[in-house]
Amino acid sequence: MLENYNQQKEDKQIQQLLSTSKINAPENLKYRIMRQIEAENALVPKEEKPIKISGNVLKEMGIHFGIMYAVLAVMIAGVYFFLGDEYLLSPQFIGSIILVASVFCLLWLISRLDSYLREKKRIH
Repeated sequence: MLENYNQQKEDKQIQQLLSTSKINAPENLKYRIMRQIEAENALVPKEEKPIKISGNVLKEMGIHFGIMYAVLAVMIAGVYFFLGDEYLLSPQFIGSIILVASVFCLLWLISRLDSYLREKKRIH
């Protein structure tokens, strides 16, 4: 109700200003001005908010390293049962554990890079 009163008051003030300058404003002037403002706002590009992907990072890291630890556990169990506990500390076995861990870390790094590039491509 108060807004309507203020609106009518503003309309009367505009009409008084225009009448003193002896320019007759059309009845739909306010409507045309509002349409022009809406059209200009529609043409202005809207800012996009960056998408957070932190949940995917933790999920992918959990999957990759979970599988890595499972493979390492199977390797250790197999070596322990078939070759004994002396072979667990041998340089050959430690080298193979480091190799498996490095391969899984490299796979995780490649998957993160791929996800980053896909997000970058999707945004642009």
